[in-house]
Amino acid sequence: MQISDHLKGILLTTAGVIILSPDAILMRLLNADTWTILFWRGITFSFGITLLMFLMYRRDTIRQFMKIGKPGIIMGIIFSLSTLCFTVAIQNTSISNALVIISTSPMFGALFSWIFLKEKIKVITWIAMLVIFAAIVTIMSNSFASGGLLGDISAFGTSIFMATSFTITRRYKAVNMVPAMAISGVMATLIAIPLIITSTDSFLLSSNAIPYLIATGVFVTIAFALITLGPRYMPAPEVGLIMPLETVLGSYLGWLYLKEEPSLLTLVGGVVVIVTLIIHALLSLKKQKTNTSI
Repeated sequence: MQISDHLKGILLTTAGVIILSPDAILMRLLNADTWTILFWRGITFSFGITLLMFLMYRRDTIRQFMKIGKPGIIMGIIFSLSTLCFTVAIQNTSISNALVIISTSPMFGALFSWIFLKEKIKVITWIAMLVIFAAIVTIMSNSFASGGLLGDISAFGTSIFMATSFTITRRYKAVNMVPAMAISGVMATLIAIPLIITSTDSFLLSSNAIPYLIATGVFVTIAFALITLGPRYMPAPEVGLIMPLETVLGSYLGWLYLKEEPSLLTLVGGVVVIVTLIIHALLSLKKQKTNTSI
């Protein structure tokens, strides 16, 4: 039985999002310092993406790396900063807070596309941005008292850098950005080295952490590969319908396995963000289909 490209896109993207959802709790289960986690996360991610590239391109792998040029190097830097912020966020705020705040990246992506690519923003997108911004302020306000503000701000930074990477990818559609992911892992590791040396952190992980490190490397590599491939076969608004699933699943896993019960403000703000993203994606998809049928 042959499946359509559209169904293939849905299956690939959904699988990628589901596989990515345990990432945050696996990082917590490493039970290590922030910069130690960043060091090893960069290594495993870089190794995983490079291995994946080799399996895909074989002898052409090196040439694929050489072809990314300046846009790919910039992409690598941006994504390494996103990894840095994500690591700090997961270590310094609740998983639910971090994932809800990070889920706002599509809205920032639309804003950056308007600023840098001169793409018109629809009225529904402006409204969605305002609603989401109000929800994020509500979520972060709770962290002033709980001490998780650094993590929330870092999650916000992750969202900004992810949105920037989306914009770069849209600007340079002809460039294969998968090799840039491997470069971002190397850069994240290089960022961690001086931070470990100048702090009380260590380069070493406990033996108990090794299985979780391997698992997070495998999961993240496969997830990002699928999430990169899936959107090629389906409209962007449909991708926007699937992505909030990672926020829901990741938060639930944190609640289930780490007993991190979200605060009332996080639950309310999270529901507002996710519902707004879904409604925006549905309206955008409906408008896209209308324009296509004309």
